[in-house]
Amino acid sequence: MVAGISSLSASSIPLLFGPSATSSSADMSSPATVSGDPTGNTDDVFKAGNAIGKIIEIVAGMNASERLWTMEGAERIDSANGDYRLTKTGTGQFSTDSEQISRQLEIFEEQAKGTGPHAERARAYVKASEEGTLERYDMSKMGVTSIYTQTDFYRADGSQSGSVGRWNTTGMDEFLEKYVVIENEMMFDKATGKQAGITQNGTAFHYWVW
Repeated sequence: MVAGISSLSASSIPLLFGPSATSSSADMSSPATVSGDPTGNTDDVFKAGNAIGKIIEIVAGMNASERLWTMEGAERIDSANGDYRLTKTGTGQFSTDSEQISRQLEIFEEQAKGTGPHAERARAYVKASEEGTLERYDMSKMGVTSIYTQTDFYRADGSQSGSVGRWNTTGMDEFLEKYVVIENEMMFDKATGKQAGITQNGTAFHYWVW
C-alpha cells in the first residue's frame, strides 16, 4: 500500500522513522540525487564509521555549535493572584546529536532482532552505520523550518504547575512530496529508492538515507 504524501504532516513523522526515534512536533532530511551532485544541500551529510562511537565523533565534530533549548530570556507575565508564566519562542535542540544518535541506533538494533520488512529495514540501517554508507541531511537547507514556543506556568510560591509547547513547522508537506515515497508504512528516497527516514530534535529536522 502506498500512502498519499499529501496525507502526511509533521505529526506523523515518528511513524516514518520508528517508535521513539524522534522528539515529535505533535507532542514531543534526500536531495534530488543523494549520491550525486551535492546541490548545496549536503553540508550535514556524514559517512558513518564502524561503530556508534565513530558516528558520534563525526557528528559532534560537525555540530560543535549546536544549541540546546533553554528558557533563558523568556518573557514573564504575572497574574493578580501572584501566579505567573514564562514564555519563549525560538529554536534549539532538546538533546545533543550524540544522545539522539545513540538512542536511534539502539532502537534499530532492537528492531533488527525481529522478522518481516521492518526488521529488514532496521538491519539495513545497522549495516549502513557499520559500513560507512549512512547519510544525514540538514532539512533546514531543504525547505523545512521550525519555531518552538514553550510556556511554563508557576504558582505564587515559585513551584511549577504545568508547561505547554507548540511547534510552527513549515515546508514539511512540500519536502515529503518532492523527496520521498511511502510504501507499506515505510519511507524511501524518491531519487534512489533507498531506505529513508526523518528525525526531529527540538526544532532541528534531519533526513537519513541508507
